[in-house]
Amino acid sequence: MEKSGFHTVKSEFVDAPVIEELPISLECRVEEINQYDKTLRIVAEIVNVSVDEEVLDGEGKIDPEKLKAISYDPANRAYLRVGEKVGTAFSDGKKLN
Repeated sequence: MEKSGFHTVKSEFVDAPVIEELPISLECRVEEINQYDKTLRIVAEIVNVSVDEEVLDGEGKIDPEKLKAISYDPANRAYLRVGEKVGTAFSDGKKLN
């Protein structure tokens, strides 16, 4: 943490730290952990979500462009920027009927 420049505070909701510099924090309570060969499966309940206003749009929703989230691609060992909308959940599939 020291090398990254991040700072932590204790969560009010779970026994874990929260990184102050990150715009979104999902605080979870672990329900089960399962190891399958080389895969680890963790099931958890989200008990608190904190979001900085700087990443919200005018309607109070998270704006992916403001968030500038990244995702890890294990096949290519790369980090990718997330944000481009490619469809609308629960409605685009109806066009196939």
